[in-house]
Amino acid sequence: MNNQPFATDFRTETHHTSRRSYSEYLRPVAFLCWPCFFVLSGCATLGLTKKDDEYDLAKRAIESYEDAEGNFIRPEGIRADKQRGSDLPKFLQKIPGIGPRPKDIEKARSLYSEAVQLFDEAKTLEGDERVAKFHIAGKKFDEAGKYWVSSYLEQDAYMMAGESYFFAEEYPRAEDRFVKLLKEYPRTRYQDRVDKRRMEIGDYWLQFPDRFYNVNFTDRRKPWNDTAKHGERVLEKMRLDSPTGRLADDVTMRLANNAFKNEKWAEAVELYKDLITTYPDSAHQFEAHLLGIKSALQSYRGSEYGQEPLEQAEKFLKQIKQFPEEARREKEQIDSLYTELINRKAERLYSQATYRYNKGEARSARIKCNELLKDYENTAFADPARELLAKMQELPDEPTQPLAYMEKWFPSNDKTASLVKPPPTHALDSHKQDEVSRTATQEFLKTPSTQGSLGPR
Repeated sequence: MNNQPFATDFRTETHHTSRRSYSEYLRPVAFLCWPCFFVLSGCATLGLTKKDDEYDLAKRAIESYEDAEGNFIRPEGIRADKQRGSDLPKFLQKIPGIGPRPKDIEKARSLYSEAVQLFDEAKTLEGDERVAKFHIAGKKFDEAGKYWVSSYLEQDAYMMAGESYFFAEEYPRAEDRFVKLLKEYPRTRYQDRVDKRRMEIGDYWLQFPDRFYNVNFTDRRKPWNDTAKHGERVLEKMRLDSPTGRLADDVTMRLANNAFKNEKWAEAVELYKDLITTYPDSAHQFEAHLLGIKSALQSYRGSEYGQEPLEQAEKFLKQIKQFPEEARREKEQIDSLYTELINRKAERLYSQATYRYNKGEARSARIKCNELLKDYENTAFADPARELLAKMQELPDEPTQPLAYMEKWFPSNDKTASLVKPPPTHALDSHKQDEVSRTATQEFLKTPSTQGSLGPR
């Protein structure tokens, strides 16, 4: 029975029982269990390995790099996942231009080494030779990555190609390589370096107020048209690609300041609000509050429009008190903005009072004037409000309706009119009588009786 270890082990865990009886009992059970073992193990022994298992094996075969903590990372690109889920037959994937390029690891490594050597040589040069050498290195990095897609080498090649084109002052090409890197490897270890380069490119392009019809054919540092808009798109894409990166608040502030410079006041207010809310620890907090006040006041279009910009400016002014040192340093400017806000709100109330006065609604006009004198007595609109109140002393609260005598001939069909109109005089008199009677009854019940148990007769 030495050829039955399973039965022997099982016997050792039980009480004293004959070996022969358990062996005879377990022989048919073992015969039935072995096929189940093959099925549960993925049928690899039978040659029926699943597609997912093949993919996992291929994924483990990809070379990895070691990070600073000693962990080995396998940076597989997005295209590997797409290829895995592709329904395209394998013989079609081998056709050039349809499937992936055949992998040649040795050639990819050789080209990458040549590109690194060219990059190091370019750093020692100056002038046009330096630019030309960096350009050649960038092309070599591009070529190296194509021979080993979805690998650590392609990730490095994208990064180094972007760096090469950046130092060659070919900023559109550099931006393109950085975008491809983030798209193919969204969790790349080069995120912070890429953000820094893209912000430098976006800042540079924002300096040129080119329009869409200004076509560029000669300057390799700029896109072919609409340079400033390309700069905005680069920075906006950075906010989407890296919302929690180290430069996320700097990018938001840069976009807000650009909108402020171009007098896009509503857009600037939203960007400053976004920075204040999303990045509370940012070094730009005070500046965002201060410029947010200015943008909100500039976006206010007058008393004929909504007062949301004034409310937002007032909110910024209240919040700016949390920066006492900076607020003390900019006290004169903040006081000036506060004075402007108060006068704008007083102007709004006076405009509303004037509008009600012209319509003959003296009661509403008096309310607005009194509110103005209560809250903004020291503004330039206080005296006009007092003059307007003097004009309305003899005016009725509501305007006289024209042709009021014709109401009895043309009654209203409004079912709610009776709820709005005051009740007639006789109804008020009967209501008062009922109230007096009810009060007298309550007083009578409270008075103790002195005429016996039945009360007065």
